[in-house]
Amino acid sequence: MEHILEVGRLTKDFIAPLSFNKLIKLDFKHRRPNRALEEVSFSLKKGQILGVLGPNGAGKTTLLKIISTLILPDKGSVIVNGWRLGIDDDKIKSFIGMVSSQERSFYWRLTGRQNLEFFASMYGLKNPKDKIEELFKLFEIDYQDNRFDSYSTGMKQKFALMRGLLNDPELLLLDEPTKSLDYATALNLRNFIKEDLVRKKGKTVIFTTHHMDEALDFCDLFLILHKGKLYALGTLEELRRKINNPTASLGEIFLKLTERC
Repeated sequence: MEHILEVGRLTKDFIAPLSFNKLIKLDFKHRRPNRALEEVSFSLKKGQILGVLGPNGAGKTTLLKIISTLILPDKGSVIVNGWRLGIDDDKIKSFIGMVSSQERSFYWRLTGRQNLEFFASMYGLKNPKDKIEELFKLFEIDYQDNRFDSYSTGMKQKFALMRGLLNDPELLLLDEPTKSLDYATALNLRNFIKEDLVRKKGKTVIFTTHHMDEALDFCDLFLILHKGKLYALGTLEELRRKINNPTASLGEIFLKLTERC
């Protein structure tokens, strides 16, 4: 089976913004870059669910932003469905759906429905009403015609998820998508993705989280990321063999692999 995603030696540095005191003193020295990713390499086959595990600051969001063409790496390569990052970005964008827990791009004076209709038009979708109604039913949305700025944080997250599913992407990138959702909605979402999108339609998913239990029931493969470095990639059984513990939990595996950091 061919790989739908190939990530090769990704490295990304960020330079922290100047503090107010340094700015007024025009002190531009000693601005050391912070390394978000360092030599990260892996590949993913069609129909797999990859859980990217790690605490806040591990580099999970940076990794997804690079794959989705939102930012470019300093070094390394990304190939999505045979298309190369930095060359075939338009093709990659049409192939993926990106959902972030920090979504900021909705128009707050429009209703929820109007927002989805707008983004559907941006995707070039024809007659998207049936798709939008299907998503409203899935996420149990009863207030789709309210202004977006009136929604709760959890409701806004639901709309971010619906937007990511509008174009029926082959590769779905989910950055902590259940962060603001109640238990029942989060469970329904994971079941929908796993059964309807992956098992029935053959979609591929990358799912970031720092909740090990959530990943355990949802993902096929696990990638352990810590301080920008990739420590392990494999199934639960493969990771257990890596630390010579046949009954270890994901949390125990993570601690064992990163204990010397």
